[in-house]
Amino acid sequence: MIILDYFGILKKSVARVESIDNPYGDYYTVKMKLAAGVSWTPGEHAIFTLPQKEIEGKKWRPFSVASAPVDGYLMIGTRTGKEMSNFKQALLSLEPGDPVTVRGPFGWFKLQDETSPLVFVAGGVGITPIWAILKYLEGDTDRIRTLIYTARDYHLFGEEIEEMAKDNPAFDLYMTSSSKEAKAKVEEVAGRLGAEAHYFVSGAPKFIKSVREQIMAHGVSSKKVIFDPFIGF
Repeated sequence: MIILDYFGILKKSVARVESIDNPYGDYYTVKMKLAAGVSWTPGEHAIFTLPQKEIEGKKWRPFSVASAPVDGYLMIGTRTGKEMSNFKQALLSLEPGDPVTVRGPFGWFKLQDETSPLVFVAGGVGITPIWAILKYLEGDTDRIRTLIYTARDYHLFGEEIEEMAKDNPAFDLYMTSSSKEAKAKVEEVAGRLGAEAHYFVSGAPKFIKSVREQIMAHGVSSKKVIFDPFIGF
């Protein structure tokens, strides 16, 4: 897998666990304190390993970074699913102060310019890299942005996003509980903005594929539909 080729060249650092929270069901967030000098561009992801844990199978995982550098910490969000992987069991058993090896962050899921309208489409816990970008843009009341966020049972960061959008005339928020509703909104927004906007799609692979095809059917170049095949949740 191509990601393995990055191990030799990615900057390596050690983070320390600050907290692990379980806001709902099988949703978890892990907050870590990074070594001095480590930074990233909102939307990127990193490769994580757990040096003090014995793990069966694959010993590393990619996770999107759900925080912006200005936050002063690195945060990831994940779901465990019905059958939790050995890696996630080890990750969620960490205690404050435990080390986590971080390679990166890196990636292509990030702002492409400073002016074009932005359309974000998130499926479930795929909100994590989008949340980092939204936080980076929080003080901007001029740049047009739309978030279409669908989740069946729980919207991670949902309350914070609603608060962020409430008093910002440039921020249109659509939170739905079904992919059908989300895709109807995608159809409306892509039909209106077309190739004028950049589109950021994050979620499960099938969700990404379906939404990308839907957007590109409106004459939008694939270069303007940004997704990252290494995003991890």
